[in-house]
Amino acid sequence: MKFWTRREVIASTALSAIGGAVSTPNLAAAPAPNDRIREGKRLTLLHFTDTHAQLETHPEYLPGATPEIQMMGGYARLKTAIEHERAHCDGPCFLLDGGDEFQGSGPAAWSEGEVILEPLKALGIDVFTPGNWEPAYGPERFKRTMAQLGCPVVCYNFHDTASGNRLFPASIILERQGVKIAVVGMTDIGASGRQPPAEFRGMDTTRIEGLRDFVKELRVGERPDLVVALTHTGLSIAREIARETPEFDVVLSGHTHERTAWPILEGNVIVVEPGCFGSFLGRLDLVIKPGGGVASHDFRLIPILASRYDENAHVKALVDKSLAEYRARMTKQAGRTETVLMRYDLLETTADDFIADAVRETAKADIGFTNGFRFGVPVPPKVITEADLWNLLPMDARMKRGWITGKELRGYLERELEMVYSKSPLKLNGGWGPRASGMTIVFDALAGFGQRIVSIKINGREAEDEGRYTIAGCEREGEPLDVICRHRGTHDTQVLPMSIHEALEEYFIAHPVIAPRRDGREVALDLPPEVFSQDAVLAGGDLDKAPTTPHGLPHG
Repeated sequence: MKFWTRREVIASTALSAIGGAVSTPNLAAAPAPNDRIREGKRLTLLHFTDTHAQLETHPEYLPGATPEIQMMGGYARLKTAIEHERAHCDGPCFLLDGGDEFQGSGPAAWSEGEVILEPLKALGIDVFTPGNWEPAYGPERFKRTMAQLGCPVVCYNFHDTASGNRLFPASIILERQGVKIAVVGMTDIGASGRQPPAEFRGMDTTRIEGLRDFVKELRVGERPDLVVALTHTGLSIAREIARETPEFDVVLSGHTHERTAWPILEGNVIVVEPGCFGSFLGRLDLVIKPGGGVASHDFRLIPILASRYDENAHVKALVDKSLAEYRARMTKQAGRTETVLMRYDLLETTADDFIADAVRETAKADIGFTNGFRFGVPVPPKVITEADLWNLLPMDARMKRGWITGKELRGYLERELEMVYSKSPLKLNGGWGPRASGMTIVFDALAGFGQRIVSIKINGREAEDEGRYTIAGCEREGEPLDVICRHRGTHDTQVLPMSIHEALEEYFIAHPVIAPRRDGREVALDLPPEVFSQDAVLAGGDLDKAPTTPHGLPHG
């Protein structure tokens, strides 16, 4: 069985995307585009998602390119790319946004998402589906922001818990130049149970029953030329949706930050995901058969390279205006790194090693945990600013410390691994394994639930079931005191007199220059040392089953 390593799975896409002609003998060739169909309606879907408040051009990882870290993205360059693609379409063009736009940076957190609103509106979105991080500043702020977007917001599974009613319409009909499409929105099914409780107070994302019947009725009642699912559920769940609801023509995926090199076909349903951070734009060109159904399709993953796209002056001005009052804080120096801080792996990452080390040292614990967010653009070797730290930890929270037994630790880690490697797509939450300092784990990723852990070592010694180990992490607003990094039942839990960002500041005072390198804290015996795509692993590493997945980052 072959699993794709991080470098193998995306080198072909990264290089071909920036215009290189590259031979990649270890990868199967991408499927040839469908033969052109002369008859039928033509349309184009442009799709981006998970920009995570990265308003400006930023470093991005393109393995196989020279250099591998290149400057990409930014709303002003994304706008230029969108307008270029709109100007080169055979038929009508629709721009769809899959969510997670209002959280992910310091200015976004400090303004509760306000800095994103005007630049995002200027991109000209036709329809929006909220992601799991849109409610980051509480339900009232979330609802107000969605009302201010200036475009339709749709979501099948975002409900008010008191009334049971949807917060937004489940779908919308868009009609342009004689082409009629139906767009059904879906957000992260587990968000309301996994995110900090205060964020989703009074809201529920778990109700997905009846989806297929809803889509069937939509097809009969509206008779659209195309039915699109605009999802923020993750690629593996998006593929499950396509299998379970073949009445969809297209599933546009978000949340897992995967970069699909070419479309995944689940039966006749086309599934794609365009990466994250505004570093890429997905373009799907379709021809509709006269009697309905997709006759042909072509997909391109378009890299938003600073060397290729100029900044749109209007959007650039909006971004500068939004960020003006935060510039001084953004550029405040914190320390220096001599190695790249990056999160492009399901297993260990240098960014999380650094954060977990700071948690353990400042909390004086045996094990320091970090929540291991999926986002955070690479930080190349340089002076680290406050903006860099908030890109890696786009929230602040008080620190907690308590103790657990070795047996409790093993159970906790088994539950965490199940959320990453479960054979059931609907059990998946996120795309990373446990991230820690002071602890190393060895496991079999593809074993069954409760049977994965092979070894747990605390500070070099095998953990004992009856041993007591202090753990530390950061608080999530609204959760019980005894919960640390999703572990319930932590003993003698204390809230520490410092926040996670204050812990990083204290760590930099003691270590003004850092150079984190992967040192084997998380080892999967049945996976390569580096794994870039969660979906490729869950599909068994078979190129026929996982024909895409140049993964952008591992969780959402």
